[in-house]
Order: sequence, then C-alpha cells, then structure tokens
Amino acid sequence: MTDLRVGFNAYLLAAPGLRGWTRYTVNLLAALPAHGVRPVLYSRAPVHAGHLARLPVDSYEVRSAPPMRYLWWENRWLPRQLRDDRIDVFHCPMNYGMPWITPCPRVLTLHDAIDELYYSPRMTRRARWRPGAIRPRLANWAARRRADAIITVSHHAKADIVRGLGVPAAKVSVIHEAADPHFHRPVSPTDIEAVRRSNGLRRPYFLYLGGWEGRKNIPFLLRGFAAAPAPTVELVLAGGREPERSELAALAATLGIAERVRFLGFVPDAELPTLYAGALAFVYPSEYEGFGLQVCEAMAVGCPVLVARATSLPEIAGAGGETFSLNDPTELPALLGRVATNTDYRATLTAQASARSPDFSWDRTAAATAEVYRRARR
Repeated sequence: MTDLRVGFNAYLLAAPGLRGWTRYTVNLLAALPAHGVRPVLYSRAPVHAGHLARLPVDSYEVRSAPPMRYLWWENRWLPRQLRDDRIDVFHCPMNYGMPWITPCPRVLTLHDAIDELYYSPRMTRRARWRPGAIRPRLANWAARRRADAIITVSHHAKADIVRGLGVPAAKVSVIHEAADPHFHRPVSPTDIEAVRRSNGLRRPYFLYLGGWEGRKNIPFLLRGFAAAPAPTVELVLAGGREPERSELAALAATLGIAERVRFLGFVPDAELPTLYAGALAFVYPSEYEGFGLQVCEAMAVGCPVLVARATSLPEIAGAGGETFSLNDPTELPALLGRVATNTDYRATLTAQASARSPDFSWDRTAAATAEVYRRARR
C-alpha cells in the first residue's frame, strides 16, 4: 500500500505531558504507519523526545518552525510547508488549530462540544463575551468550518456536534479512542501490593481518576460513598489539582468520611494499570464526557466499572459495566455496597469489563482514521 503523507498539527506535542488530546495524538501516530500512513509532524517548537520514543522508528517526519507568533505559524508558515512537503491530507487532532487555507484536504478531530454546550451556557453574559472567552470559540468555529471531514470519538459527541453546532451529519465520522497499549499487559498481585504500599492504601478501595472540576461531579461521588453500606472501604481520588482538594476534603469531613477518603493527586502513567487493577471498582460520576477514556483503561485491566448514566459514558461502558442515575441519590450507594460485599457480583463485573475491552483498540482506530483520510483526499 502506497504511503499517504498526512500532516499533523503537533503544536501540543512540544510539552512533555501525556493527557487528553496529546494522548490521543501520540497513540494515533504510533498506530497509523501500519495502515499506509506516513505522518509529518508540524510544530512551533521541537516535539518532546518522550512522545517520539513511542512512535515506530523511521515511521514519521518532524518539521519545527523558527520562532514566530502562533497565528503567523498556523496561517502562513504551516500552509507553505504543507505545499513544499507535498502533503496529501492535513489532520488537526484537537478542537482548534486549523489553517484557514491549505493546499490539501483538511481533517479535524472534534473531541466534543463541551465548551459550547456545557460551559458556555453556565457563564454570565459578561464572561461569555470577554476576549479570553471569544477567542477559543472563534478558533473552534473556524476549525470545524474549514474542515473537509470531522472525526469525533462517540455517537453522543456526534449528536451534540450535529444538533448543537449545526455541522452536517455526513461530515462527521465516529471513531472511538482506546486505552494505551500498556493497560493491556498483565498485572501481577505483587505489582498491586507494591503500588498499594507506595500509596499507603491498606484497605479495599473504590477508585476515581480524573479532574476534580465541577462537571466531574466529585461531590456526588462523596455523598454516594458516605451513604454506601461499605464502612471498611476507602475512596481513592486520583488526579485533580491542589486548589480543589480543600473543598472536597471539607465536604468529606462534613459527611463524616474524612478518614476513608484518600487524595492521591497526580499518579505516574506507569502506576495507573496497577492502581485500577487493585480497586474494587472504578467509579465515574461525570455529568458530561465526550468519550471517557478512563472507562476504557479500567476495562482493559479487568477493573469493574460503574459510570453515570449520562452523555457518552453508557455508550463506552456498554455491557462492560454498570450505570447509575445522577437524579436518584440511592442508586450509587446501593451499587457500591453490592460491589463491596458480594464477591460473585464483583467477579461478574470483572468478566464483563474484560469482555468489553477488546472492542476498543488503537489499531482499529487508526484503520478507520486512515479511511477518513482517503475519502477526504478523493
């Protein structure tokens, strides 16, 4: 198969962190060469060596621009470079960053419509129209306007993009993400015990991993945990930021569960599979998700999954987990109690998670993405 030269907006790959859109981009880049795609990465600064180390050797090219303003880089330097490199298709793997004019077809990964449909309606009119809020909305609008094809990561996200943002349905393809490959490696009891010791986890625990901002709904989780008949179990909250910790800790104290709530903060990537594997269940109470990658990660290691019956989460969990209502405060405590006390039920959830996990793979994602490129080129 002849290689298709696909240019990538690799602006985010200059930073070392591996989160969200960066994780998506790196995993996609690693899997695309097996499907006849040769990525060419364009950045304003050198791409971080840690990201390049995850890609197959000699499977990509990198172009770093000399110092210049971002808008000049995006709309002048980048289109000229795409022309000089004879790029077949340009892919912007984040919600913004699409040049206004390019010499080739354009593909955008629009992960969700969360800014426009969740955050913007909750802002005051004054906040919504300040320059710092207008600029990202304008950049997102321009990106989806100029894209010849749009990829999104769930059917729920597509529905939001079509109905809420007015994008034609025929322009949008749904291609799921997947867990990083290292989540599919076996985790030994020795590894689990080592991670438990290093984090001071002496009791069985439920796990939440992710941000602690408002839409993640951590207060709902704390209240549900406080009401659950599981007095010997801890709740581990991993991720988040320090400013949010004090508010959540105060709520835990008010609920009388401060002794049983553990705030781990940032957890290194290498420890995540083991942290999931050691949990009684992964619990995700988020009000709004475009995909919910943590659900895939938990299922990949066979961790029981409990997710809110909201937005994309039931779609991604599928038959691999249980759901609970955010409108009925009794459902989550009942589920937590059953998981904590019923080993047969927990074993069933583990088997369901393991059976669902193979439905998500980066090889499958890359194959479907390469087909979008070929359709856009035609």
